[in-house]
Amino acid sequence: MKRSHQEDESVNDYYSDSDSAPEETTARVSTGKPKKTNKHAPKETRNIHRPVSVVRDIPGLEVKNRESGLYGDVRFEKALGKEVDYEVVRKQYAFLDELREKEIAQMESILKDRKMLSRMTDGEIEDLKYRLQSTKSKLETLRRKDKEKEALKRYMREQKKESGGKFLTRAEKRKVVLVDRFENMNTKQKNKSIERKRKRKLGKEMRAMEFRQGNRS
Repeated sequence: MKRSHQEDESVNDYYSDSDSAPEETTARVSTGKPKKTNKHAPKETRNIHRPVSVVRDIPGLEVKNRESGLYGDVRFEKALGKEVDYEVVRKQYAFLDELREKEIAQMESILKDRKMLSRMTDGEIEDLKYRLQSTKSKLETLRRKDKEKEALKRYMREQKKESGGKFLTRAEKRKVVLVDRFENMNTKQKNKSIERKRKRKLGKEMRAMEFRQGNRS
């Protein structure tokens, strides 16, 4: 029995539709990510973290000025923004100088004791010497600053009695400190200071002469 041309086409269409793979759709599933306007543009990200709207209460922690909205930021803390008063700090921690003196005496006694040194390694001895020198230097620096502060206060009191006082520049303060330091030196220290200053001045003159000779040649 012969099939008509239309029946053959319908059969072929049936098998071709059933055997062929499903057609691909051009529609894409939305991922929710922002699209780039340009392929060279940086990748955009969304911030999933949300700020806490209310500061939680923590037992034992007092939060002041909640209405201002400045929570835990040290830049806006008045207690931490004040200028430190050197004299007040020195008075409050004056006991540290006594502890440093005791520590210096203890380290010096260890370095003089041969039995103690024989039990220590070379590295421990060097470390002890370094700590001794560092503690001495720190104590001397603090005491020198105390003397400088006292000299400036004394000078300002004298100036206030004579001319009502005035603002001292940095150069004037340095001059007052140097004069006070020189006056409190003994004879040996003064001679040593004068000799050191003479050598420094001589060195400057020699360098200036070498510079002038180099320019002439």
